[in-house]
Amino acid sequence: MDGSWTEQVRIRASDVTPAGTASVLALATHFQEAAGRHAAALGVSMQDLLADGKAWVLARLRLAVDRPPAWEEEITLDTWPSGLDRLYATREVVFRDEDEEPLARGTSAWLVIDTERRRPLRPPAALYDIETPDRPAPLAGGAPELSAPDRADRTRTFTVRYHDLDLNRHVNNVRYLEWALETLPAGVLDERRCAECALTFEAETTLGDPVRATAALREEADALRVRHRLAHGETDRTLALAATRWTQ
Repeated sequence: MDGSWTEQVRIRASDVTPAGTASVLALATHFQEAAGRHAAALGVSMQDLLADGKAWVLARLRLAVDRPPAWEEEITLDTWPSGLDRLYATREVVFRDEDEEPLARGTSAWLVIDTERRRPLRPPAALYDIETPDRPAPLAGGAPELSAPDRADRTRTFTVRYHDLDLNRHVNNVRYLEWALETLPAGVLDERRCAECALTFEAETTLGDPVRATAALREEADALRVRHRLAHGETDRTLALAATRWTQ
């Protein structure tokens, strides 16, 4: 069974920032959607799993952006499963322009959970039959686990809204990244671009939950590096950790 999946994507107006190029949020969303369509083709879609009391959840994600694509640019998204690591199913992605030059590269790790007990399960048997493509990893080092920032230079609070929810009735993965980025000053978002982001997801949230996002900023010679933490606003339980790198 072929383990690769390719799509053509047109960058929509809703994908771009005021700079006119696709945000890292948009790229993460396109990756998530393509991964879902590929999973359906492999017989392990979210709908297939939900019917059996199971669901896919994203555990770790890392994206590096070489050049953000522009509004209405036609790009190619190529994604493939890269193996099984204990309970994790790993998946890679590359975005390319019309000249086949890389625009962004990513890697991820996914879990299958029991939707009632919210506990990880073994990956579906179908994944063991997939022939993973023999190709180099887009990002060396994979999607690392992250540590919490040691201070809070910036803090914002959010409340989970109905349209933040996914098929599981829990917050969509990309929303956590959005909240992390929204914690930064407008000047950073206007004057720099997110060249790399990494996330680890640790707990779920649902409708009405309060979320507190904090960020610690460190200016370096070549970039601004930020460590983020998303926590439940009442219990302080860590929901997700992130690290982002911003260039001019």
